[in-house]
Amino acid sequence: MFVLHCSVNHMKQKLPPSPVATIALFPRNLRLITEFTFTHSQSQNIKVTLVSIVSIFLLVLIFIEGVIIWDNIKQREVLSQEHQQLQSEVSYWEGVANKYQGYRDVYYKIAALQYKLGDISDSQKYVKKALELDPNFPEGRVLGAHVGL
Repeated sequence: MFVLHCSVNHMKQKLPPSPVATIALFPRNLRLITEFTFTHSQSQNIKVTLVSIVSIFLLVLIFIEGVIIWDNIKQREVLSQEHQQLQSEVSYWEGVANKYQGYRDVYYKIAALQYKLGDISDSQKYVKKALELDPNFPEGRVLGAHVGL
């Protein structure tokens, strides 16, 4: 029983200050915000303004995304045209290689074009042919190193 009596006395000593003193500790502007009320028309105007701001922000974001998508489409078209150009050059040089066999520069040119297209296996094949014709071909050795020979 003695322990219970001590803990009650101890709790009485740690009570917070009175509510009036606590209110005085808060800044005046916080009390103003919580005590101020808006009329119905004012709250409607605030809601409309906030919705308008958010809507404008979203429309700007949609416009920016549209511009980014348009730019990506243009870049894709340019890359597609470059790819087609490289494919036509490969076809031309393969025709030359079939007609005039034994020219290392033709095989090297095809290997370089295939490398630009990203076709490493075909590039390796043509670099090997160029290096078989001239094992000391410096450009062929460099490209061979790039394609993993």
